Amino acid sequence: MVLGQLQFDEAEGKFCIVDNEKEEYLQTLGFGDTFEVYDDGNWVSSSLVIETGSEGDLIFALKNTNFKGILEGIVVRINDK
Repeated sequence: MVLGQLQFDEAEGKFCIVDNEKEEYLQTLGFGDTFEVYDDGNWVSSSLVIETGSEGDLIFALKNTNFKGILEGIVVRINDK
């Protein structure tokens, strides 16, 4: 199990799971990858999606949650492959 926080890696152009000190990249996430998000005291199955914002802009979101926009620091876990 990989447990950490979401962070966007600008060099890779992808979201990653990093350790709690945000010093070590634990796993890269792609669209279609499923993982769990800690949301309001519960683990919720989720994945990365892109939605259209209120002004027609594209924003990142986490499926099955209310997390949208800046997704940095959200606690996530995934079974390591």
